[in-house]
Amino acid sequence: MADIIRYRYRYRLPARLAVLLLFLAVAPTGGLAYLAGCGVFAKYAGLLVWLAAASGLLAILPLWIVARALAKQNFIELRAEEALLPKATLALAFIGMPYSAIKQISVLKLSGHSVAVVVSAFGESRVSSDWFAQEGEFAEFLEQLERRRLQHAKTQLPAVESLVATIRERSKQDPLAGAKIAAQEVYQRLTSAMQNDKGVHAESLLCALGALAGYACQASVRQRNLAQGLAEDAGLVMIETGNGSKYFYGDAVNSPLAESQYSVWGLAAAAAQKSGCQTLPDLAAMFCHSMNTIGSGEFGLLRLPLRQSPADQPLNYLKALWPNLLPTVRMLCPHSAHWPILFGLAIQDAIHGGKSVIDPCIALKIVMESAIAMSKVDLGG
Repeated sequence: MADIIRYRYRYRLPARLAVLLLFLAVAPTGGLAYLAGCGVFAKYAGLLVWLAAASGLLAILPLWIVARALAKQNFIELRAEEALLPKATLALAFIGMPYSAIKQISVLKLSGHSVAVVVSAFGESRVSSDWFAQEGEFAEFLEQLERRRLQHAKTQLPAVESLVATIRERSKQDPLAGAKIAAQEVYQRLTSAMQNDKGVHAESLLCALGALAGYACQASVRQRNLAQGLAEDAGLVMIETGNGSKYFYGDAVNSPLAESQYSVWGLAAAAAQKSGCQTLPDLAAMFCHSMNTIGSGEFGLLRLPLRQSPADQPLNYLKALWPNLLPTVRMLCPHSAHWPILFGLAIQDAIHGGKSVIDPCIALKIVMESAIAMSKVDLGG
């Protein structure tokens, strides 16, 4: 079986959706322009012309969606370790799904065609049978995908056991061996999952890693407490807001976050300086901002120019990624005190790898604003 199987396909926008998008693009602009030309509304002609122009600019988005869907031709790839499939969004982005992360492959029978729904730990993909030019390619795609998923499942256990054995042996000489190897695994999985036809969006990767690193500081404290027979939140100070939301902070969290030798801040700042950052962002100011916005709509929102913003908010990345990555983190890095270090090392890779596309000082700001806020949130332990 070849390592990479590539299928050419063309995304076909549903006719009803295409008509709706075209209507939304044309109708408001045309309607406003018509009203502006009517003598009845002559008094408001200037305003109507301005609204028509603004509506015309907004019409670019639905027109772009339709044009891209009609013209864009892409490849689905079944690689050796992962499937590169179109994400279930109108943006027509791609998502890398390691075969080991695929939870379910199902087929929906619709009128005239079928849709494969592939659900993985990194997102969902939908592939329609009528996207394929050649008859029988859809069935072959499903067969190959399932075969590779099962093949990976058969070989995964020995590979994992071997990796764990390697970590155990290296830990005799290097106590941080598990954190280092797990950091590489986390970094590779996230970059693979966030890969699209333009590459990896650096700001989004940094935000996700920062969020995970911040919460890892709290999670490591909780895990230590449980191991010592203490209450899970022992040593944590809790704040409960008027809407019932809970937030946690304290020295036990701040130490791995920004004070200890291998803190998230220490590792990330070192990588930023090595990558060329001359003036580090004000850490104290970021802590103050996080505390002052607890319970408000500004909490966890990154203070960045729009062009440098991640695709999503830190809390959404945390909720989506932490439950899926935690089993791997536990297995490869059993010492919970090393979890913040693990993500700090992954952050170093992200800052070094992205220095050609994002200012390392801005990268550090994204990481730490995400980490500081997410170190305080309540994920139910």
